[in-house]
Amino acid sequence: MKKQPIRLTNAQFIDPSSSFQIYFQHISYEHHSLHWHEFYELCFVLRGSGVNIVNGTEHRLTRGSLFLLTPADFHDIYSFPDEPMDIYNLVFSGEFLGEDIRELMFQQFAEYMVDLDVSFDMIESEFRLISSEAHNWLPGQQMMVKGALERILLTLYRAYNLQHPPIEEKDLGAQHRSIQRALVYIHHHFRDPLRLEDAAKQAALAPNYFSQAFHKMIGIPFQIYLQGLRLNFAKSLLMAADIPVTEICYASGFNTLTHFERAFKQKFGSSPRTFQK
Repeated sequence: MKKQPIRLTNAQFIDPSSSFQIYFQHISYEHHSLHWHEFYELCFVLRGSGVNIVNGTEHRLTRGSLFLLTPADFHDIYSFPDEPMDIYNLVFSGEFLGEDIRELMFQQFAEYMVDLDVSFDMIESEFRLISSEAHNWLPGQQMMVKGALERILLTLYRAYNLQHPPIEEKDLGAQHRSIQRALVYIHHHFRDPLRLEDAAKQAALAPNYFSQAFHKMIGIPFQIYLQGLRLNFAKSLLMAADIPVTEICYASGFNTLTHFERAFKQKFGSSPRTFQK
């Protein structure tokens, strides 16, 4: 039987005064159910093994597994029988990420999941540092935690790109970078009420100019691109969970069930209900 996802909010897991929280979790078989969250989640497996199902795709976890989840992802995590996992779990708001690390990490749309060997001790010590700072407030706490977080993310980024070499692109200038910043925002917030004006603001461009530049760079209009992200998310959710189609419609960012059903059938050739069955 498929499971219904749980929505985890910033208010439930992050102290608003710090923008982050760290947890040490012991995960046993089917301990965590399918869920998504409003925050970013960075996890590091210290021992044990299991499976992380992200957007309907299974990923094996073992000692040294390091992965990052964004607000656009939903996942289910469990250990294998007799191999419970101990995991550091760092959750943080998008505002806690600096602009430089954000541009570096999300210039490509990757599922950041790697298995570390040589860097294991270093990453473990960074998580220990964050845990110590979180539980023993001292002046400069935010800077210490941000520094450790960025070092972990850079290690994750480098390890991922060693396994998945990025396609080199010529520098297309300031406009290209502006659209790229907007794309990162779109990919992480497509389930929210997202207007062209919101994306244009991320690119620091006037809406009309942004619309033209986006279409030229991506090849399709903003609204078509946004709808495609929502439909692909809905498709993954239909495969992974027993949720009423109406709930999936709104969870994916659509305003009306009629529009969702029509768009889904046009893209995938069947209604959401038929596809789910």
